[in-house]
Amino acid sequence: MTFLFGGAARGADDAYKLGLEAYGKGNYAAAASHFDSALQKTQNNPLLWYYDALCYHQLKNWSMAKSRYKTTALSFPLTEPGRRAAAALRAIDPTFVAPNSPATTSTSGQSDKGSSGASATAENTAPAPKSSTAEADQALAQELTRLPDTAHFYFKKGHQGHMEVDLMVNGHPVKAIFDTGASALFYKDQLKEAGLDLNKAKVGKGTRGWAGVEVPTEVMPAEIKLGTLTRTINIKMPETSTALSDNLIGQDFIKGYQYEIDDRGGRVDLKKNLGTKQAKLNPLYDIPIQIIGGKEFIVFTVNSQYAKAFIDTGAANTIFDEFSAARFGAVPTGEVIHMTGVGGDLTMKKAYVNIRIGGMYRDNFPILIGGSGACALGQDLMDGWRYKVDRENKLLRFFH
Repeated sequence: MTFLFGGAARGADDAYKLGLEAYGKGNYAAAASHFDSALQKTQNNPLLWYYDALCYHQLKNWSMAKSRYKTTALSFPLTEPGRRAAAALRAIDPTFVAPNSPATTSTSGQSDKGSSGASATAENTAPAPKSSTAEADQALAQELTRLPDTAHFYFKKGHQGHMEVDLMVNGHPVKAIFDTGASALFYKDQLKEAGLDLNKAKVGKGTRGWAGVEVPTEVMPAEIKLGTLTRTINIKMPETSTALSDNLIGQDFIKGYQYEIDDRGGRVDLKKNLGTKQAKLNPLYDIPIQIIGGKEFIVFTVNSQYAKAFIDTGAANTIFDEFSAARFGAVPTGEVIHMTGVGGDLTMKKAYVNIRIGGMYRDNFPILIGGSGACALGQDLMDGWRYKVDRENKLLRFFH
C-alpha cells in the first residue's frame, strides 16, 4: 500500500505532521494516534481521514479501517482520497456499495468582505437511488413538453465575478447567483423578508459547504421565474443567512437544457436537447465533458499534468483540493484567504499554476487551495469568454 506524501502535509498542524513522520517510519500505531488527535481539531480534510484509515489497515484493525475508509469515501466522494478510500474499502468489505455517482458539489462565492475577494461555498447532496432514476427521467420529459424550446436571461457580474440575477420566487422578487454547480438553495430569512409564505416547507436533507459542516435545511416546491423561463422546482432552504450569504439557482432550474454563456454580454441562452446534428469539431475550441452528478467535468492540464475539474459558474475563483494541488506541484505563496458561507468559516491558501484547456492557456494563473470539495473551475478562469455547455454532444465549446 502506497502512502501519499506531498505538499498537502506542509503547513498542517503539529499532530498531522507527527502522524506523517510516524507513518513514514512504519510506526503505524503512533501515526494513527497523531491522526486521531488531528481529527479532533478538524474533520474537514479528506487526507486526514484517509491517512488514518491507512494506519488502521496496516495494523489490521479492520473495524477502524472500514470506518475511516467509509467516512472518506462517503463524505468526500469527488476527491482523490475519497475515490481511493472507496476502492480500498471494496477490497476488504465486499458488501460496501459506493455511491452511483460522486456527490454533487456546488460552489458559489460567499466572500469575507475583508479578504481579497476570493471565495467559495459548496453544497453537497447524495445522488438519487437507482430505483427513482427512471421515474425522474420520465417526469422531466413530461415537464419539458410544457416548457419553451429556448429561453434566456441576463446577469450582472458582481464585484467578485459572480453571475448575479434577479428572479421571482412564487411571485416575489429575490436576488441570487446563477451557479451551475448548485441545485437551488435559498435562505429562509431572505425569502421571508421578500414576503414568501413558507408554512408548507418540510424537513429536508442537510447540505454541506466547503467548510465541511452539515447545515440542516427545509424543502418546498416553488415557482421560479428567471428571464423568459418559468418552472416549478424544489428549493432547499437553510434557516438563516448572514450578510455574506447568497441564494443559489443552478442545475435544477436548467435541467434538460443546454446553456450558452456570453460572459462579456451578460447573457445566458438555454436550448432544449433536441437531437441536433453535431458540427465538425475543433480540438482547440471543443472540449469533451463528462456529466457526473448533474455537473460538467472536463480534463485539462495543470503544470503540464492532466487534471479533472467541474465547471462552476458560481465560484469566483478556481479551487483545487489539497491532494490535487500537491500532485500538480502547486506551491502556496503564504497568502491566506479567509472565507465564510454555507457551513461556516474556512481559510484557503493561494498559489499560481499554468493551465491549458484546449486553445486557452493561462500562465501563472492564481488558484485557491483547500476546502472539503473537489477541483472547480471558476469565473476567474472563464472571464471574458463566450462559451456553450453542449450537453447533447458532451462538449464545452468556446466561440472564437
